Amino acid sequence: MSLLDRHNLYERCTQTPERDVKLLRAIHGGTPRTLGEDFAGTAALSRAWVRLVRSGRAIATDHDGQPLAHARGIARLTCRVADVRAAHGGCDVIAAFNFSIGELHDRAALCAYLRRAHHRLPRGGIFACDLYGGSGAFRTGTLRERHALPDGARLEYSWEQRAADALTGRVVNALHFRVTPRRGRRVETLELRDAFVYDWRLWSLPELQEALREAGFTTTEVWSRFEHAVDGRGRVHPLRHRTGGELADDWCVFVVGRRR
Repeated sequence: MSLLDRHNLYERCTQTPERDVKLLRAIHGGTPRTLGEDFAGTAALSRAWVRLVRSGRAIATDHDGQPLAHARGIARLTCRVADVRAAHGGCDVIAAFNFSIGELHDRAALCAYLRRAHHRLPRGGIFACDLYGGSGAFRTGTLRERHALPDGARLEYSWEQRAADALTGRVVNALHFRVTPRRGRRVETLELRDAFVYDWRLWSLPELQEALREAGFTTTEVWSRFEHAVDGRGRVHPLRHRTGGELADDWCVFVVGRRR
């Protein structure tokens, strides 16, 4: 994957797969071996899973074969081009990250997908997706971050919430990248406007937990997306939210369904 490929830039700016593998395993609480990554894109999480989990396996499913091509040929990683509602293969953990649960715009589609995920899990298995919300969830505006690339270039990443409607729960988000080469290089600045554009249904926490229970998950949990501790032995201890009062004004969490 080229350094300036839009998928590479996306991974650098928005994903932390190594940390997420550790968090998922800690939230599971056992010794999960097989990951199902749905809405997988370039399968960054799956690639990290097979790299970090001894004898671990992963199944990455996405409807678009182009980004999945970045993960083909990796040992113990199976790539499948398919609708996630038709995903198959038993897994100890199923993850739908990068707010991709919002790709399902109505409750019937959401419940159908969650029932499929529940069917793929053994007893003790978990389904996890990430979700953002809070007082600013339906505000429009742009957030910017700056990153340094290995060759010395500067990368500016912009997350634009372009449209938001609290009555329907729909939001439109666009990601933009601007790469400025280091001084002395005769390379033009690269600007990728609308590198990715998403039309999401921003589910609420009660809606999502109710759908998980309807799909057969006996336990639903909410875990912090970013707050965790690491002990002296390197074990990760994620933070579980048990009341709404523990959430910040603007929050980002993992919503987890557990099959008993």
